[in-house]
Amino acid sequence: MANAGNAAAGSVRTGSGSPGLAEMLSLSSHPSDSSRTLLGLMALSHKARSNEQSENQILEGVVDGGVLRSLLSALHFRDSATVRHARRTASLATALASFLGWDGRPLKVLEVAALLHDIGKIGVPDTILFKPTELSPDETELMVLHCNIALDVLQACRVDHEVVDFVAHTHGYFRRAGEGYSIRGTIPIGARILAVADAYDSLRSAHIYREGKSHDEAMAFLSKNAGTQYDGNIVSALKRWHDEKGAGQYQAGQMDLTMGSTTSNPIEALEASTLCHIFNYLYLLESLYDGFYLLDSDLQAVVWNRGMESLLGYQAHEMLNQPWTGRELAYADAECKPLADNLLPLHRVLAMGRAVTTMAKVKHADGTWKDVEIQTVPLLDSQRHLYGVAEIIRDLARAGKKPQEFRELRLAATRDALTLVANRGELETQLALYLRDQTKPGGSTPFSVIFVDVDHFKSVNDTFGHAAGDRVLVELARMMQHEMYSGELVGRYGGEEFVILCPDSDLATAFNRAERLRNSVMKLDIPELKGRKLTASLGVAQFVTGDTPETIVQRADAALYQAKHKGRNQTLSLTPEQLAAADKPPTPTEKTADPFLFTSGFQAVIGHGMVIYKLGGFVTDRDAKLLKIQEDHVRMQVGTVSLFRYWGSDERSQPVEMEIKIGKPVNHNSRSASVKVEIDVSIRPLGRIRQPEIFQERSKKLFTELRAYFFAEVMV
Repeated sequence: MANAGNAAAGSVRTGSGSPGLAEMLSLSSHPSDSSRTLLGLMALSHKARSNEQSENQILEGVVDGGVLRSLLSALHFRDSATVRHARRTASLATALASFLGWDGRPLKVLEVAALLHDIGKIGVPDTILFKPTELSPDETELMVLHCNIALDVLQACRVDHEVVDFVAHTHGYFRRAGEGYSIRGTIPIGARILAVADAYDSLRSAHIYREGKSHDEAMAFLSKNAGTQYDGNIVSALKRWHDEKGAGQYQAGQMDLTMGSTTSNPIEALEASTLCHIFNYLYLLESLYDGFYLLDSDLQAVVWNRGMESLLGYQAHEMLNQPWTGRELAYADAECKPLADNLLPLHRVLAMGRAVTTMAKVKHADGTWKDVEIQTVPLLDSQRHLYGVAEIIRDLARAGKKPQEFRELRLAATRDALTLVANRGELETQLALYLRDQTKPGGSTPFSVIFVDVDHFKSVNDTFGHAAGDRVLVELARMMQHEMYSGELVGRYGGEEFVILCPDSDLATAFNRAERLRNSVMKLDIPELKGRKLTASLGVAQFVTGDTPETIVQRADAALYQAKHKGRNQTLSLTPEQLAAADKPPTPTEKTADPFLFTSGFQAVIGHGMVIYKLGGFVTDRDAKLLKIQEDHVRMQVGTVSLFRYWGSDERSQPVEMEIKIGKPVNHNSRSASVKVEIDVSIRPLGRIRQPEIFQERSKKLFTELRAYFFAEVMV
């Protein structure tokens, strides 16, 4: 892409070369100038980019050494205790990883991630960072943002993407798993190691608000929260490492480059002070707006914050270092008509050389439109050299809501209130996103779905009470989160039914994980059950080319159904070929009494040609979907099938298939236009329904309503 400066008018021109970091930071320090404040962040990006080709034997290309020193100097300037915690965490994490067989560059990636995982705390105010008592909800919300700030800065500094992933997953998944928060994709083992090392050192260290805990107390806390906040296998490995290596093995840092970082150098002191100001401004952006991104002078994205991921559905790895294009980030007017190139906010800024604010619509990755306010800001130095552009976006749909309220509403909308895992809506949303990723170029990684159903759960409620049943569901959810620690999303669909979405898992891998779950269910010891043991049935299916959310769910559902009918307490999987073979209609000799089949009939005395007319009225009034129409045969669907094919509590969510066979008319009186017609009706449920009595009641009601259209009598 041509340099952005070629499109700029007047005195705006692209900066050539790379000025010194201190020089650019000093130009960006005016507290009321957003452009110059963000210019400081671009300075770090320029420095990292200019040194990309230089050899760095110590850091192995994971991060630019000068940028690392600048960041740690700023953190030391802000709070030396946080730097010491970061070094101890890095030492413990790398020691634990070495104990698990890591070496070489992966170990360096983990060490850098540990050193920088709390870099966002540079911008936390003293009143919060050093508060000696419990934080208020608003203060807690501000502290939570420090991870987002860290990701913004690490992206801008062109830090290795694995480091960014480790930091994102460490804070985003493990810290908030108990609140129902989740991150799609496989959780790197490095993030799991870092989360445990970070928590362990924090627990062992003395803080202004509490004394440090003993090793046994820290391990007890980690073990209690294994499976929700921390990987149980890593916690166990930490215990083994401590028992074998002894205490005190993680106190010394390993990276000579970072040891002794201070702010005694006046230039480094200036950089540290200015970086603190920049971090403070990033907190404002993260708190007050829904998303922002930065483009460099070549209009390539160098920052794509977590808010943009949520707002538009594009992940950072899809956008970073890619040329900006108005075709992918579609902007439109109030009538959803695409904006002309000269009206695009970015092009207006490049033409005028000043910030603009635009009210427009932007298109989400799923094709929907969002009403937003866009602030487009050129990043200019005092000589009006253009080093990049920032776009800061506010979602107008949530105007008036505080960030904390908005996040709480989002959490409430995506989690199950009892078990705190994902709820039905979140499962359906995430499954659709997973399958969308599969259809993208290079997205053909294995993906599987596991259905879990507790056997004879109704008898648990009947025997021990609903409080005991709730305890079973809570413990089951906790156990599944403990066992499924590699990026799987555990969700409760309803009742005793759970669904697990398994990225990067083929059918054999997912089947083995399901078997591990089944065995773990049998080992659950729940005091409320007074010694009674549980079992579960599981169904597994893998994504194949051409699958939709409905088809992969149907296979997993069918596999679970087979597991139930083959005796329960077992795991079954189905491929499309196996499902097709299982769906072959039975021969007449295979007919058996089926509680999920309703059959009946009636005789109607109506005029010639009125049968289809009467059926048409029934179809219209019930908003039914015609599946097949012949002269003597009509098949229709009444009700809507949900993605996971479960029946709901209202008639619209209780779908059935009605098959109506129309007999030949018999005219017993040649002088009359009326004839007698025999009509046979059969009804089957669509989707999953466990209670035959509910299905039969629904079917009888539909049959009665249909018969009323013909004023007919039931056939004897």
